[in-house]
Amino acid sequence: MRPVDSWPLSCGIAFKEWAGVCEALTAGRQSLILRKGGIAEGPGGFVPEQSLFWLYPTHVHEAEQGLRIPRDPALVADAPAADVVEVRTLVETGPIWWLDRSERLAELEEFHVWNEESVERRFQYRKPGLWVLGVRVYRREQPWLVGVTPEQAGCKSWVPLDPALETDGVAPVLGDQEYHRVMDHIRSLLNHTER
Repeated sequence: MRPVDSWPLSCGIAFKEWAGVCEALTAGRQSLILRKGGIAEGPGGFVPEQSLFWLYPTHVHEAEQGLRIPRDPALVADAPAADVVEVRTLVETGPIWWLDRSERLAELEEFHVWNEESVERRFQYRKPGLWVLGVRVYRREQPWLVGVTPEQAGCKSWVPLDPALETDGVAPVLGDQEYHRVMDHIRSLLNHTER
């Protein structure tokens, strides 16, 4: 992990994820991203092309979002207009694991908010397996309001932000000690598959 003062001054890429998951990451209730791969990704599936990116909350399939912990009603009520996205969370990638045994999924439950059915469905889609991406999350107090563009539409993981958003003013959601404790715990569960 790079120190914050070595980051670029701005970041022009965002990762699309369910709004409820973005909220959990931003609140420190989630410390990883589970990913199978999106429709627009290559044959190798999900690859974190960026080591630093913004979270782009999406409401696509929101009624189907299988979360164990429901979204905060106040946040849902305060959501911006459909043509605007609130971007406030900067993510730095950490360790990456490939999980190929579904019985290990339950061991990760304390680190994410998806329900069992949603995780199992992702795991089984096309061929069994799931990427587990450990992340360090930083939060900006005041969100950027980003107008939705055609380049950001559809089922894709990575979307451009133009202009790029400044990275100053973010603070870690978890302190150093807590972050390392969480990553060490996940590593101890999945140590045989880290890449």
